Formats: sequence, C-alpha cells, structure tokens
Amino acid sequence: MTDAGAQITLNVFSNCSEVDVRKIPVKETVESFFACFGRDIVARTVYFIDPSPFRRSYEAHRQRISEFHTQLGPFEIHYTYGLAFGYRKSIVLSETEYAFQLEHDWRFNAPLIRHSIEHLVAAMRAGGIDHLRFNQHVNATNRYDVELEETNFASVPMVRTPMRSNNPHLIHIPTYREKWLHLIDPARGKSKGVEENLWRVPNSAIYGPLNYPATIEHDDGRERLRKLGKKLGKPAFNFLIRSGAMEAAFEAEHFVKRRLGRA
Repeated sequence: MTDAGAQITLNVFSNCSEVDVRKIPVKETVESFFACFGRDIVARTVYFIDPSPFRRSYEAHRQRISEFHTQLGPFEIHYTYGLAFGYRKSIVLSETEYAFQLEHDWRFNAPLIRHSIEHLVAAMRAGGIDHLRFNQHVNATNRYDVELEETNFASVPMVRTPMRSNNPHLIHIPTYREKWLHLIDPARGKSKGVEENLWRVPNSAIYGPLNYPATIEHDDGRERLRKLGKKLGKPAFNFLIRSGAMEAAFEAEHFVKRRLGRA
C-alpha cells in the first residue's frame, strides 16, 4: 500500500449492457471524473467489466476502453462476474489507502464540488469516515437516508448518514479489508451484494451540507433494459436474456441501423 499522502485508485465498474458498446457511457463517466478532480490524483484506473447481459460485446467494450484511456494515464482491465464480485476484487487489489468507487453511468456536477480529492481524504481522516459519497438528490432525509447529521471535518461540509450506497464514493481501503470485506456477497448479484449488505454499517457520510443540491447525475446505462423488463415481465425478460434471444435482437437492430447509417 502506498504512502498515506499519495494518490488514490479509481475503480470503475462496467458491464455489457449494449450491443453497440458506444452507447455504454463509461468514457463520458471517466472523463467527467477527471474534469472534476483532475488526473494527477489518480495513481491507476482499474476497470472491472461484467460481460452480462450481452457477452459477445465484452471484447469490443474492453477494446474501446483501452483505446480511449491510453491518453488518460495508467490503467488495467479485469473480467468479473457481477458488481459485487468486482467491488470485492477492487478492495483486495488496491495498492492505495483510499479508492474512488465509480459505476460507469454517472456525471459529476463540478461547479458544486468545491473540494479536491486531497481535501476529501483529509476530511475523512479527521472524522473517522470510511465511506464518503456524492448524492444524486438534495441532501435531505428520505426513505433511505432516514437520519442526517450536519457536520464539518477539515473545512469540508458533509452530513452523516446511517446508509451506504453505490452512488460514486470514496472508501478507506484498510477499513474495508478489516471490517467490511466479508459482508460483500458476490452470490447475491448486481448491486445487492454491496448496497444491501453494507446498508447500515457506521461511519458513512454524504458530501455537502443539509439541503445541498445534487452533485452527481445518473445516466442509467441499463434504462432501456429496465423498460423492456417492465414491459415484458420478469419471467419472459429473464428467459430472453439467458437464451441469447435478446442479444440477437439487439445485434440485428444494430446491424440494420449501421446499414442505414443511423448508428
């Protein structure tokens, strides 16, 4: 593990949610992070790619990441078996004290994020915080963040919360290894093995004071699939995914659009 004052690891979690991998917003997400926080603070970017649901897109997705990230600094790519699997692996592999955990479909509202990663890390140390997240909603109580306590560490305003989320967040790697790693369950699949298992562990906070505006925006990379799932019903949707029929349909659509010049 590197010196306490050194850089962080940027862990990016992605999947193959589109046949046309250009529609997977991982490039825009990573560029948004660097535009907000800069490149120098990141020692290495590590991508964790789940090939589901469209497995034949994996190689194209991996290649696209390799092409755009070459200009952005050191990186590596790992094959995973779901978000919880990749999240757990990211903690095991990290060589820095702090890591930023980022799913592939987010944008940062840079004008509202007024502190650098260095300042955020200093605040986490001062307050004993091991999970500091950014919020896609106003910092106010809701059915998840049921209690919020406004506080300030190292001149960084934040609110304590009893809840953890997979929204973009900074974590303290040694604490996760020692206390929380065993709670992350890859067998549960998707985000459940992380969010729901770590939901009520202590020392979590959200960036910004009470009633602070949303600092991130979700560009849902699975929105189209979610809509199809609701329309078809879960049993039919799952059958089409597992049988490969959905992937074949998406590939046919992509082929036709390319031939018509609309892709």
